[in-house]
Amino acid sequence: MKKFLLLLSIVPIAIAGCGGSDEGSPSGAKTAGAELFNSAGCAGCHALSEADANGPVGPDLDGLKLDEQRVQEQIENGGGSMPSFKGRLTPAEIDRLARFVSRASQS
Repeated sequence: MKKFLLLLSIVPIAIAGCGGSDEGSPSGAKTAGAELFNSAGCAGCHALSEADANGPVGPDLDGLKLDEQRVQEQIENGGGSMPSFKGRLTPAEIDRLARFVSRASQS
């Protein structure tokens, strides 16, 4: 019986430690996306509430309801006065950033 109770107390701890990242959770994805938005320099130009960004140059992204594919293309290829981030960010970072910006721009 003691072994069973010990096992029951260990299993939740082991499960909680699996994965190593909170990016799958809504708050984890927001945090990881916001950190990438800021570290990539997006906040220097764009305003986006979820990233606590108030950039004065590029479009304010709040409420634009941006399509993820379109955001990804813009990040990769640039356009207007925005530079391309292809080669500066990994493909995985571009995907993560596009998902974050698209989702964050919906509100």
